[in-house]
Amino acid sequence: MNKEKILIALGDRNLSALLMQQLKELGYQIDSVTNGKDALEKMKSLKPDLVLIDTNLPVLNGYEVMTQKSFDREITKIPVIVVSNSGLPIQMNKLPSTPVMKDFIIKAHVEPREVIEKIEKALGREHTTDTPESTPKDQQHGVGKKVLWVEDDKLLSTILSKKIEGTGYKLLKAINGKEAFAFLAADVPDIIILDIMLPEMSGFEVLQKIKGEDRLRKVPVIMLSNLSKQGDIEKAKLLGANKFVVKAAVSLDEIIREIDALIKK
Repeated sequence: MNKEKILIALGDRNLSALLMQQLKELGYQIDSVTNGKDALEKMKSLKPDLVLIDTNLPVLNGYEVMTQKSFDREITKIPVIVVSNSGLPIQMNKLPSTPVMKDFIIKAHVEPREVIEKIEKALGREHTTDTPESTPKDQQHGVGKKVLWVEDDKLLSTILSKKIEGTGYKLLKAINGKEAFAFLAADVPDIIILDIMLPEMSGFEVLQKIKGEDRLRKVPVIMLSNLSKQGDIEKAKLLGANKFVVKAAVSLDEIIREIDALIKK
């Protein structure tokens, strides 16, 4: 007997892909959309048992979707978990007064396992399993290579950490420039993945300092950003970044492919 149907309406492709994979392995029927208009239409056609919806969706944002949903007799009773994709508090005053909101998630404050637990709790189930196992060893291709991952987003760091380690890479994690240079003082990684938005020292400042040191200059660097600003892309290239990646525009597998390609050069 199949488990419940879950609709995932998130703007973050990485988080959506990871949750879909894990929930499918738990036996749930999963569908996904990336904008609010499609979320409303999919609710009507799919009649899911639960919707995980982002407040920050294109076309119609999560608050607008929830408001329209509350006036539609077909779908008004479908329970939801609301996600703040930006790490900002949920604006409760924008949500309709309804008992169907089962929980809310501030993305920056949780890990994937906690999201799964909230989903299963909302469906009246106990959390049944840990997160999926890593990639089988015969599919690992980064064995022996070291990746320094500099990112202060707890959820994204956890998601990509599992993916990177699952392909055989040795992962070093830092949450800011100070921690990154502590690692770099002791070892030289094969590649560095560097977020632009970091506390204390920006990713651009970290990149500039890396490329200013002879022993680190040739280490390839992938810059990550939440936004595709042409000025940021040009600045990253000017400072010596090998690749500029917009987080929401790529999948986990695409990021791994970028790592593979740069290390093999």
